[in-house]
Amino acid sequence: MFDQEWRLIATIAMVLVAAAAQVLFRRVRRRLKELIRREHPFGPMLHSGLDWAFVVLSLTVWVAVASGVLAAIPQTRFLSTRMLELLSLGLSLLEGFFDSPIVPGKTKFKIGELFVVVAAIAVIALLARGVRHLLLNYILNKTPMDLSVRHVVATSAQYLIVTVGFLVLLQSAAKVDLTMLGVVAAAVGVGVGFGLQNIANNLISGIFILFERPIKVGDRIEVGEVHGHVVHIAARATTVRTNDNIDIIIPNSSFTSFNVINWSHGDQRVRFRIPVSVAYGSDARLIERLLLEVAEENENVLKEPSPRVVFWAFGDSALEFQLRVWTTRMLHRRGVFFGQLNLAIYEKFQEHGIRIPFPQRDVHFKTAPPGWDPPSRG
Repeated sequence: MFDQEWRLIATIAMVLVAAAAQVLFRRVRRRLKELIRREHPFGPMLHSGLDWAFVVLSLTVWVAVASGVLAAIPQTRFLSTRMLELLSLGLSLLEGFFDSPIVPGKTKFKIGELFVVVAAIAVIALLARGVRHLLLNYILNKTPMDLSVRHVVATSAQYLIVTVGFLVLLQSAAKVDLTMLGVVAAAVGVGVGFGLQNIANNLISGIFILFERPIKVGDRIEVGEVHGHVVHIAARATTVRTNDNIDIIIPNSSFTSFNVINWSHGDQRVRFRIPVSVAYGSDARLIERLLLEVAEENENVLKEPSPRVVFWAFGDSALEFQLRVWTTRMLHRRGVFFGQLNLAIYEKFQEHGIRIPFPQRDVHFKTAPPGWDPPSRG
């Protein structure tokens, strides 16, 4: 009787301990997740690691509790023994699987080593990305470095970690002699010669862009029909975001092979020219004064350099002027800026009775065709 009560108490105690351990694991995991915010460079990776650790610990505790409960009851003790035997057999089979070569009789490289290599590659990639994010958003932003320089430093650190990690992985985990890299380099050279020229060209162009900095993050550029600002420069391609919030991925070779218009290279000040046409007979001095008033009333126009009005040409149907203004704020919103100025010019001209003409053509017949009767008026 005493023995049965002891077994019952032990069973209840094991279940309670397992439940308490489960609650403790949950609280510890929640507390750690609160301390490690997801915005942290390694936040997502650490959160996933905590979730997996919680699953493994919980599974281990409940398997141990189930085995203990079954062992405490004489009628089910054989099930506990059988469970332990199956668990031991499963671990032995799993160990044998990971210890077996990938290709039997052909190589000594084992499946377990392959899993280690794959896991190491994932860790290196996450580490490199986390270090870049850490440098860019938490360390370098506290220095007086320019934004583009910070991107260069962070990206270079990312590539350095990937390169060093890959070399160490080849030599340690994969047991690859680094002297064989010469053969690999030769093979890569042959591959480049047979069809990887474009990729190699983009990679080399990316290196030149990062260090020569013909363009940098935040610049307003035009490449072909693409007009936007640079948001990211990678090894192979550069991301340009248009005013429609569309990201366009441009290969880096385009920036070294074609003409690139950089609106903000070295200086954020840009001069825009707004064409204005008025009817013949208008007061040119009044037009000049009104256009300058429009420029002075717009908060996005710089006072220095000051706006200018140029009497550009005598057109076929109008007097043609140009309002030339400087701005730094509206560099990335040229369409909005032109719309503001054009609307203000139109309202100012309407207020002073200045007419904006439309194209006119006078047609004169030197000789009338035979039998042609001119239309009567009235």
